Amino acid sequence: MNSSFQDLYKKGLDMGEQQKQRQKDLLKQQKLRRQQEQDDSRPLQKPGEKPPKKKKNWKRAGHQKGIPYRPQLSEWLRHKPEDLGDWLLVPCPVGKRCLVVASKGITKAYSKGGWMFMDLRTSLPGDWQLQKGQTILDCVYVEDMDTFYVLDAISFGQQDLQNCEASFRFYWLRARFEENDFSKLSEHNEKPFVLLDHYDFEDTSSVEQVLHKYPVFPENKPPLDGFLFYHKEASYVCQVTPLVCWLFPFMMMDVLGLPVSTSYVAPEGYQPSQALQYMDEFDRKLAEHRILLKEQKKAVKVKEQPEATMEAEEEADSDEYASLKGVLDQQRRLELGEFDMDCAEPPAADVC
Repeated sequence: MNSSFQDLYKKGLDMGEQQKQRQKDLLKQQKLRRQQEQDDSRPLQKPGEKPPKKKKNWKRAGHQKGIPYRPQLSEWLRHKPEDLGDWLLVPCPVGKRCLVVASKGITKAYSKGGWMFMDLRTSLPGDWQLQKGQTILDCVYVEDMDTFYVLDAISFGQQDLQNCEASFRFYWLRARFEENDFSKLSEHNEKPFVLLDHYDFEDTSSVEQVLHKYPVFPENKPPLDGFLFYHKEASYVCQVTPLVCWLFPFMMMDVLGLPVSTSYVAPEGYQPSQALQYMDEFDRKLAEHRILLKEQKKAVKVKEQPEATMEAEEEADSDEYASLKGVLDQQRRLELGEFDMDCAEPPAADVC
């Protein structure tokens, strides 16, 4: 191993330890926050006194794009957790990350940057079924199949899920999807919604089964992009979090020591002993392309458009996918551009 790779390796190890500490700190903060909210919901009041209403500041820094929420974004999993039993595994398809909001009798889909790219009718609470509630689903939209694959939820009907633990959010979603077939097309449900499976690492046999299964989705439609790891006790946050992590299938053995199907082929040049270096190199190339695309977008604005438009920004996202595909051996379609592109300050604490 040459000196540059040794430096990268040491850096990767350091980042892994830092990630582990950030995970512990964030879990502690979220637990304290949940406890504080429980305490606040039971204030001591004088007879007949009404509790003050909380004001939600939904104003965002910079330009307005429609909603104050953003998808919860992952980090690379740079270390093997001390207890894998604290985590859940979610196989993710290749597609477009988005938030789907059903509210006031209509459903709208928003890109990770906050632009609405579709409005539709669904049977989700908040649309025709129960207009009093509001549903916000974290999804991957697969255009070829015209289907929304559901990863997580911020709210479902009148149940606020944002500050609930991931294990409860997934349980709640599973129960609601078992009660209602949101994948069935109808006059009131124009697109299918499919809940992705969640695997508990405490159930080693089910995890082993899905890791050795190829393809994960029937007939490889949609193809698998990679695996997300959710800490069971983590709240949903509208930003990057170390409590949700990501690995490509071919990296599972190198990072976690878990074998996968031999049908998952690593990209050319990938070295099993250098998974951390691959992550750093991937992020370096991604950052370079973000800068290049932003410069190109600025040039287009100066020449052709006085202001940015929804179409221009969405096209830039598409260009990023296309350009990186030619540079990187393996395209991380689900997570591309999600670390800091289109980043605005997150909404106020009452929202995210």
